[in-house]
Amino acid sequence: MRLALIALATVPSLAAACSGDDGTGDDTQTVNCAEETRDEDFVAGLEKAGQAGALDFKLLTADPAPPARFDNTWVVQVNAMSNGIVGAPVNGASMAVTPYMPDHGHVSPKTVTLQPVAGADGQYTLTPIYFGMPGYWETTLDVTTPSGNDTVVFKFCIPS
Repeated sequence: MRLALIALATVPSLAAACSGDDGTGDDTQTVNCAEETRDEDFVAGLEKAGQAGALDFKLLTADPAPPARFDNTWVVQVNAMSNGIVGAPVNGASMAVTPYMPDHGHVSPKTVTLQPVAGADGQYTLTPIYFGMPGYWETTLDVTTPSGNDTVVFKFCIPS
């Protein structure tokens, strides 16, 4: 019984801890990203193979750079990949982009839109990638293309 009461008493405090990610971004949580070990260092041109090995992803730009609280815009290059070798740029991609804060168990409240970059094969602008709270975020790109489907996760700590 005592354990059940402790669990019930914890639920409101967990809900309150995430209340700042409702689009207002008004939380006051302090985060020291230097202590975060799960994230990746942001560099322009950060390149990652997709989990299935069908596509290669390069985060060409982020605005702001490095990623920060509130609205962010990313330009991502998507290339075909075969046997670990990066191939040609891939046009005609569709993407589900999901910023997720695993420590709080929630996604971003804003929907990310995808726009091909005119005159740049395989490049896509993603906006807004919204990080309403400071802390560790995983942004998953689930991509469907004519040359294959794949998933990549970019992992960044968003400072206070």
